[in-house]
Amino acid sequence: MAQVVLSNLGQHFGGPIGQFIGATVGRAVDERVIASLSPARQKGPRLEALSLQSSADGAPMACVFGRARVAGQVIWAARFLEKRHERSGGKGGQRTVEYAYSLSFAVALGEGPIDGVGRVWADGQPLDLTGVTMRVHRGTQTQTPDPLIEAVEGEAPAYRGTAYAVFEDLPLGPFGNRAPQLAFEVFRRAPGEGRLEDLLEGVCLIPGAGEFCLATEAVMRREGLTRARAENVNHAEGQADLLVSLDQLLVQAPNLKRVSLIVGWFGDHVRAGQCRIRPGVENRTKTTEPMTWKVAGLQRGEAHLISRVDGGAGREGPAYGGTPSDESVRQAIRALKDRGLEVTLYPFVFMDCEGYPWRGRVTGTDGAGAPAEVAAMFGTADGWGLRRLALHYAGIAAEEGADGLLIGSEMRGLTWMRDAGGGFPAVAQFRTLAAECRAVVGAGVKLSYAADWSEYFGRQADGEVRFHLDPLWADANIDYVGIDWYPPLGDWRAGDGGLDAEAGFEGASSAAYLAAQVTGGEGFDWYYASEADRAAQARTPIVDTAHGEDWMFRPKDLKNWWSNPHHDRVAGVKSGTPTAWVPMMKPIRLTEFGCAAVDRGGNAPNLFQDPKSTENALPPFSTGARDDRMQRRALEAVLKHYAAPANNPVSLVYGGRMLEGADAWCWDARPYPAFPARAEVWADAAAWRAGHWLNGRLGGEAVDMIAAVLRRGGLDEDDFVVGALEGEAAGYVIDRPMRTRDALEPLLAAFGATAAERGGRVAVQGDEAAVLTLTADALALPDDGASVSAERSLEARPEAARVRFIDEAANYQTGSATVQAEQGGDGGGLDADLPVVCDAQLAATVARRMLAAGEAAERLTVRLGPLEALKLEPDDLVAVEGQAGDWRAARLDWDEEPTATLEPVVRIAPGEARPDWRPGEPPTVMGAPFLRLLDLPLLPGMEDDGRPVAVVAAEPWRPMTVHGGQDAATLTPRATVTQPATVGVLMTPLTRGVLGRWDEANAIMVRIEGAGPQSLSAGAVLGGGNALAVETTAGWEVVQFRRAELVGDEVWRLTGLLRGQQGTEAEAVAGAATGALVVMLDRGLPRVEMSAGERGLPRLWRA
Repeated sequence: MAQVVLSNLGQHFGGPIGQFIGATVGRAVDERVIASLSPARQKGPRLEALSLQSSADGAPMACVFGRARVAGQVIWAARFLEKRHERSGGKGGQRTVEYAYSLSFAVALGEGPIDGVGRVWADGQPLDLTGVTMRVHRGTQTQTPDPLIEAVEGEAPAYRGTAYAVFEDLPLGPFGNRAPQLAFEVFRRAPGEGRLEDLLEGVCLIPGAGEFCLATEAVMRREGLTRARAENVNHAEGQADLLVSLDQLLVQAPNLKRVSLIVGWFGDHVRAGQCRIRPGVENRTKTTEPMTWKVAGLQRGEAHLISRVDGGAGREGPAYGGTPSDESVRQAIRALKDRGLEVTLYPFVFMDCEGYPWRGRVTGTDGAGAPAEVAAMFGTADGWGLRRLALHYAGIAAEEGADGLLIGSEMRGLTWMRDAGGGFPAVAQFRTLAAECRAVVGAGVKLSYAADWSEYFGRQADGEVRFHLDPLWADANIDYVGIDWYPPLGDWRAGDGGLDAEAGFEGASSAAYLAAQVTGGEGFDWYYASEADRAAQARTPIVDTAHGEDWMFRPKDLKNWWSNPHHDRVAGVKSGTPTAWVPMMKPIRLTEFGCAAVDRGGNAPNLFQDPKSTENALPPFSTGARDDRMQRRALEAVLKHYAAPANNPVSLVYGGRMLEGADAWCWDARPYPAFPARAEVWADAAAWRAGHWLNGRLGGEAVDMIAAVLRRGGLDEDDFVVGALEGEAAGYVIDRPMRTRDALEPLLAAFGATAAERGGRVAVQGDEAAVLTLTADALALPDDGASVSAERSLEARPEAARVRFIDEAANYQTGSATVQAEQGGDGGGLDADLPVVCDAQLAATVARRMLAAGEAAERLTVRLGPLEALKLEPDDLVAVEGQAGDWRAARLDWDEEPTATLEPVVRIAPGEARPDWRPGEPPTVMGAPFLRLLDLPLLPGMEDDGRPVAVVAAEPWRPMTVHGGQDAATLTPRATVTQPATVGVLMTPLTRGVLGRWDEANAIMVRIEGAGPQSLSAGAVLGGGNALAVETTAGWEVVQFRRAELVGDEVWRLTGLLRGQQGTEAEAVAGAATGALVVMLDRGLPRVEMSAGERGLPRLWRA
């Protein structure tokens, strides 16, 4: 066949590129013939619903790009380790011997180097890594042997170039005393020059609101006697959310240096004189353990109660999460410092008032009263204002060794306020506050204020220009100029793109376009004087006609603002005296910068989507569709721009660069994919889709994956070019040895791309514009027939297309997307496997392409003139005079009469499908169990056992062992509890009742946690059934009942009573108050082993 011949011919061109080009051209010539003669076959990576771990010589090694789930190969294992444990039930008790087994082994994960490992699954279930010793070797060429393998074997290979994980003494009990089938989430970003993952050095860690979102230990919320729910463990790994999120961050952003830790308090009014700023809680009655909520000396019941909003689906909830507890903030700082990161504390003001506005809207009235209003907003060190907010976290920063503190942020409306003399009282207050914070933190902590991008460079109003923040920037207690930097990075319009498209740029997310916008476009070259001008693209140039200082009016012109003296202009007159700012005196830090992952997000990166807020808005001309590439390219544009020395000069004052850092907004302490998958836990989960979050969006893009596959095939950078592609994928796995073309094929199908030879290079391109127009004059006129002939396939049109894919939203399980033909069809359905980690959006786009290709049954054969025959290459896109649309050269025949077979180009724009998140069951996190020991009289039916009864209950439940001893060092097992006890509390007082006969007049109202009670016959009760113990003021009364009626949520009415049973008449007389403990007495309650000599002595008991 032609492909075989041309593949061999390509080898004469030399190296892998020759082979690739030969195979590509041959494929273009005869692919249809092969397809007609051969059965359907999967050439590239396979899509497998079940991937099993194995250990076999010569087994293929997976190669991951992006992120994916792999099973791996066991490459080493030690002998099983047996542990024998003997225990006694106390003096005279039964002696038992138990055996436990563990195994040490190593699993190869794939080709290295990888960035790291995320989640781990054992036998298909998430593996709780708490207490598990697992070491990951990334597969570098310099890695050394694992110390355990070396210790066991004496000499051990380093497995250089192979990523592998070593488990040390993994307990096998949970897996039936056998080695489990493991699978690993592997991260391996595809290499590429100037990619976001490598450029990121700082992030802002949100959400800033969540009472225990920053805790590094599991915090449990108590719900009754036995129930506990984890506040901050919402994924399957078994660790606190923050720890998992930080691990993900450092794997995906390996060059990270800094984290700004957002911690929020709440303002309650937009008028400065009336606004209090306080710590807030979601509710005032929550009980948590082991950590309780406390901030700035306030307990939960004393804090600001956050307002409530409609969360959708009939659910009402708090408008924000609560302020992170002080102890959780301390734990977060330690966790970050332990990971070698610089930590800046970023106190943040959320506005919990009508409309939930931006904090920059807080303002007052200019004039004589302004200083008093501003002073009220700042408050005192022990009041509730900006001063206490900053000083409180200054204390924590000093105590925990934080590296920086922001004394405020984006209080634009406040800093713009003017007093009667034209001064700026808020700026003076911030200077005083900086001095107060400096006295707390000392010289080693960097202080600054994070100004809004529209605030930092001055106040321009009423014909004046005032560099109002210069006294603060020049203050000796301020270490750098902080800017929350969100200026426009585009003005792209729907349809033809508007003026910027006419200028030659390719799109809103084009790297070249965004690069030109960092110091160009709106906010630099021109501005819109009104919204009407914006709609008409009537741009007004930014020009200083008076003094030629255009930079004064350009919020994007950091370099000139930083390197020039500043002169106020009062009534249009330039002051002869510069402000306190000395050119180049201090560095700049972008304390925030970012862009939403939304269509045309660069048009207004400062806009956020928050349905409850009056600030909720999309960027101008945005469709609201998710666009991860927009976010990535915008952040890359900013970081690349300031990485260039020409754009980031060295100061003549302090000797460092102008821009010392840029912290991206944002990374969430809630780990992906739990956030946003668990919408029932977090009300803002829906905002992730097109928001500013980086979680779940790092790992590379389509062009990087394709380039990585080509490099792996042996092609150098000069041997290929990858054009613009539509769509994004999270990961891709090459699961076995295969040709580069075959490895590339699923990616080409995913993004609607083709690969062909162009000028001696492999060119991968999407559905780009036609490169050649075939006019009638350019075509050959044959002796017989026409220059252009058409043929139509007689195959029936398909009625549907189904694509199976690796569903990122469902823990990498197989998903499917089905698309029905709009016009119907009678040709059955089309099926395809797409072994790419992606979402349903991309799979549905592939399905639509399949349908469209099946419907576009027409093909053209054109007879080429000599010049066109030389110009045209396989897979070229062409336009044909007299034919609608563009066409792709599917086949070329170069003989005496050159011809080209053309197929219609089907352009399918990626749609958007909301992810069908399937995070699995929520994690089972155990809180402290309910434990009581009851020394009861001999019970009905159990008169021969007088040992104390162990009452143990918890929800969620797992079997437990009760331990007892004189102290913690002498605890020994005393009882095994396999089933939880049923306990409750009285809802009404239990008064004195009749004794010795049935009490039909009174009832016990009790809220029961656990199995509900049942009604029994009188005979069954007299035989010992339906007994319960009530804790009275005199001890435990044993009561029996005949009837149980559910009268409310877990509330039961028990009637037909027998009081004071088994000799508890005195307790029955004493009675019990509301809230007294009730325990259902059944035969399953375990007895505690206790010697006669231990009775009456103090003992420590634990379960």
